Amino acid sequence: MFRRILLPTDFSTASEWVFDDAVRIAGAEGAELVILHIRMTRTSRPDELRFPADPSLYEYAEQYELTKLRERVQRVNTSVQTRLVVQQAPDPGGAICRAAKDEAADLIIMSTHARHHVAHLILGSTTRNVITNPPAPVLAIRYGIPKRTALQRLVVPVHPKQVSTGALDLARRIAAEKGGELHLITICDERDLADAERHLAEVANGARTAVIRGSDIDSEIVRYAERVDADVVVLNAKQELSSLKVDVIRHAKTPVLIAP
Repeated sequence: MFRRILLPTDFSTASEWVFDDAVRIAGAEGAELVILHIRMTRTSRPDELRFPADPSLYEYAEQYELTKLRERVQRVNTSVQTRLVVQQAPDPGGAICRAAKDEAADLIIMSTHARHHVAHLILGSTTRNVITNPPAPVLAIRYGIPKRTALQRLVVPVHPKQVSTGALDLARRIAAEKGGELHLITICDERDLADAERHLAEVANGARTAVIRGSDIDSEIVRYAERVDADVVVLNAKQELSSLKVDVIRHAKTPVLIAP
């Protein structure tokens, strides 16, 4: 499914946290891992680096960090091909999206809060910008959550009034290719119960289904994923980043895959 994976990094602890996951997925898929580093520039003067230094200093630091990452690749999976891409931009979120398009990436893997990794509930602005309207599926991994060895058990929230089927379609492809277990859940109140059950029966196609009575949707999604020991929660992307999606990413103990 995934032939080129884009991994944005600022070489921070939180960014390095997701590196092993990216290597594992790239190795399983036979994918190339494109490591993206963005040299930050000033918003008012996009050609001026925010931290001015001789280009050779940046190159030395980037190659040093790249060498460390490649050594980790060799320890985990020697077959994964890595490549470093360096860009200059004042907006890292926009640069990540542009790089994903330029590189024809079919998956972006990123930490959810980069430099703010000690605050486990912070969702960084860079991640927000990327997952609002992603050019490719985005696997957002929160620093400190349990490591997953595979994307075998997938949870997808669905609803009768849902317009986009991107998350469900992507989850079906992953489950079919990996022999995974697909869970479709709907959270609703009592008056929508019949419609929810009917809709789940229509879209199930062999997946496990559950209707959960409640109004605290994000909390119910997180609780269900924890109860079934899910490997990933798959959500639809929308033009506007909803608070529900943000709360799921903040609190889920699993990676969250955002489907365009």
